[in-house]
Amino acid sequence: MTSSRRSTKTSEKSMPPRTETPAPVIAIGSGAIESIVRCDTPLQIGRKQIVRQEESLGGSGLNYTLRLLAAGYPVLPILPVGNDGRGRLIRDSISTAAGKITDRPELAKFLSPRKFFVSRLATPRSTLLVNQGQTTVFSEKFVEGNDFRKHLKKRFHDIEHGLGIVPGGVIVGHIYGDKSNGHPHVPGECTRFIIDYWQGKAPVFLNLGHSQIELGIAFWEDAIRKTSVMQMNIWEYKNLMKTAGRLPSLRKIIAWFRERRINAVISMGRFGALGVHGDGKDGLIYGQALLPPERVRDATGAGDAFAAGLASALAGSTSFSFEDFRVAMAEAGIWASYACTTLGGSGYCPDGRELAAFRKELGAEDHNSIKIVDIKTAGPMLDMMDLLYS
Repeated sequence: MTSSRRSTKTSEKSMPPRTETPAPVIAIGSGAIESIVRCDTPLQIGRKQIVRQEESLGGSGLNYTLRLLAAGYPVLPILPVGNDGRGRLIRDSISTAAGKITDRPELAKFLSPRKFFVSRLATPRSTLLVNQGQTTVFSEKFVEGNDFRKHLKKRFHDIEHGLGIVPGGVIVGHIYGDKSNGHPHVPGECTRFIIDYWQGKAPVFLNLGHSQIELGIAFWEDAIRKTSVMQMNIWEYKNLMKTAGRLPSLRKIIAWFRERRINAVISMGRFGALGVHGDGKDGLIYGQALLPPERVRDATGAGDAFAAGLASALAGSTSFSFEDFRVAMAEAGIWASYACTTLGGSGYCPDGRELAAFRKELGAEDHNSIKIVDIKTAGPMLDMMDLLYS
């Protein structure tokens, strides 16, 4: 999906201060309690390890929600969590964060316990092992089934008819229920329903997780065409688009989006992120990594923070220009970089003032970390990045 909305002069500098609270963003994706295990010495399987442990909140949907709320953006979260101890802890954390946005009383109404929880669900728990700069995630087997699909329909009705809200955007993250679990389960049902429901009404930001990725690019192509922006990391794209076990090159991934005029972000960890806008004729948008390696504490949730930052900048219009996209990627890079300085997916979420101070500290107020690369000469750079991920 490309755009025609004209960029404003403020796009040339850091994001301008908002004079009013924007329309709420709907955040959909996983929510879980995370146990973070940090091992600073080389991991030896079968041997006793000295570790540090702590608990945090995580999951794509919860990460989007808490980061946007902390920065002052209203959110309507729809998460697959049950009415149990873990689920109530998640709801309470969201309710506390939402309470700081005093001019949107409808948020509290949307978070009513009677409607927030999904019936017959047990809230999952994940364990994150952080060792020598790498994070390994252990997740419980979790299947929402048809309950979450029905829950989505009810919550969308609450938003449009109960609250009379036109959302500024919809972020879709990892939905376990999209996994192919055999008859009578319908793979991909939840994500497809979300995209079809909001297409043309609000911009849709898509970030598939492993349960969705395993269904393959042919399965998702029609749905992806209906989104405003798709964002994943390079490994996720390669696995989504692999053919007969062969992973595509970065050139082929970018060409796939350009041929279909689909906006996309390809994140590459410490090597930054690439943005493709429409057919790519204006060039590739390359966002360089902002943090030196020694300042990275934990990259868990950095992609979710990037997605939240991107939505904060682009929500409110189903179309946007190349310049809008460039500025949004710069802002998203700030959010992701901040996430890397903290532990867990949403262990600590900065407010607007803290983000502004962090932006100034990094010298990124003028978005100078963003470069435009001519698509005709980008080949060698893309090949080098492919080698780093081969």
